[in-house]
Amino acid sequence: MPRVLSLQTNFNSGMLDPRLAARTDIKHYYQGAASAINVVSTPQGGLKRRPGFAYVDDIGESARLAAFAFNVEQTYLMVFTNNNIEVFKDGVSQANVTTTYTSAQLFELQWTQSADTMIIVHEDHAPAKLVRGGSHTSWTLSTITLSNIPQFDYGSGAVDVWSSAKGWPKSVTFHEGRMWFGGSKSRPQTMWGSKVSDFYNFAIGTGLDDELVDITLDTDQVNAITAIFPGRHLQVFTTGGEFMMPDSPITPSKSAVKRQTLYGSSTIPPKSIDGATIFMDRTGKSLREFLFTYTEDAYTAGTTSIVASNLLNSPVDMDVLRGTTTDDSNYVYIVNADGTMAVFNTLRNQEVSGWTKWTTAGTVESVCTVVDEVYLLVKRTINSATKYYLESLNVNTFMDANKYQTITPSATITGLAHLNDEECRVVADDAVMPNATPSSGSITLSRTATTVEVGLDYDIEIKTMPINQDFQDGPTLVRKKRIVKVVADVYESLGLFVNGERLPDRQFGTGILGTTPTVYTGIHEVYLLGWDRLSQVTITQEDPLPMTILGLAVEFEA
Repeated sequence: MPRVLSLQTNFNSGMLDPRLAARTDIKHYYQGAASAINVVSTPQGGLKRRPGFAYVDDIGESARLAAFAFNVEQTYLMVFTNNNIEVFKDGVSQANVTTTYTSAQLFELQWTQSADTMIIVHEDHAPAKLVRGGSHTSWTLSTITLSNIPQFDYGSGAVDVWSSAKGWPKSVTFHEGRMWFGGSKSRPQTMWGSKVSDFYNFAIGTGLDDELVDITLDTDQVNAITAIFPGRHLQVFTTGGEFMMPDSPITPSKSAVKRQTLYGSSTIPPKSIDGATIFMDRTGKSLREFLFTYTEDAYTAGTTSIVASNLLNSPVDMDVLRGTTTDDSNYVYIVNADGTMAVFNTLRNQEVSGWTKWTTAGTVESVCTVVDEVYLLVKRTINSATKYYLESLNVNTFMDANKYQTITPSATITGLAHLNDEECRVVADDAVMPNATPSSGSITLSRTATTVEVGLDYDIEIKTMPINQDFQDGPTLVRKKRIVKVVADVYESLGLFVNGERLPDRQFGTGILGTTPTVYTGIHEVYLLGWDRLSQVTITQEDPLPMTILGLAVEFEA
């Protein structure tokens, strides 16, 4: 006789690799989801609809994004395109700077910043500095005049180690009062630290503590340097392993380099978040945390993505968002080669670790965080034409390439030229309106409104892992099952479907007709039919409305 069983999940582990479908022996199975698409994992548990992508500008071509922070108030987004850098502040273009960096070289660039100066390096270009002048619109890019370039004997006498023939530094950072260069075409395993407090001076001295540090990683294999990072120690990432320099201060006589792990890193620059340095390993299938542990008295590089490695597909860009005034989460945004994004929510001391997948009507090419604003470069097809839009995450919106406006009551909505001749979703005064297609940059609503969002739709899907409970006579994973009831605990949500069944947003009564539904917080129950082996619950949402699923309780017969 069938038994009625129950199972609860809070989706704390986010989306899991489908290869874990039979791993009912691990806690992630019961805390994770088979799919979690276009949602974000929250530190309190549960999943919510991801922020919409708000339209900022039409860049016109492929680009890479970078942040520039002069001080807390004066922060900028740098948009690198073919032979140009466009400078944005608060979403408004301020200046254009001519460069010699081609489109093919954009994702090979590395940079670091000190005060009003950004140092930019590439192995085929002499190091350059981008300097902010006296205003938002004043910027100058110039080649750095280096003092006393180090020399090396390649077999026919000592010559400058950097040149057009020998190549230029590939990575750069500041650490302990020195500017550090890492790797070049002709010296891929070498690092150089400038004279202390004299960043452009690389004179070979007499061994004094403040003079040039020139050190090569002498290992049993070629470990080309991909990045150097100023963490707890000066950290060195290479194609064959991860190193650190334990001495502090580092001097010509105290500049040991110790290998810590052997995973190797990709060319995506590492980032610091949640007390660790995160980096993408050379396979592009694992995001790792380079973390110092006192028990080992060394760094480890454990993977954070083992339960969701399927979400990583040859990553090309990465940035992080640390806790903000509205959200205490730490998020890692990873752009894949196929234009999807893998988003990781991490709070190590609370054992929060959740992955989700983002898609859009187009492909994401680059991501950048400027303080607490996250910007994306998105390639879209609008009315059969290819567009490259700069967009930003907006937690108050629920569409992509969107325009959200508060206006004097009107039925005519303007400012939509970037969506001309493309069918769009519309929400006016929190009510879903019929789809509209902008023409000459505007649409006309069937009534007046004061707050309007117009943009492109994106699909939401949350699906549980196959339902299982373990008993003395074995697990129920592959037995015939029937889901009897799903109890959904939701927060400020509207327009949800459970296995295709619409959850009611309100009950009939007096005074409800002609009014906008209000967001619902509480418990929804839905009864289902049908027997299956791998029974799963799927939550979807057809309209661009708020949604937060705190958890599910599932009653089923097996």
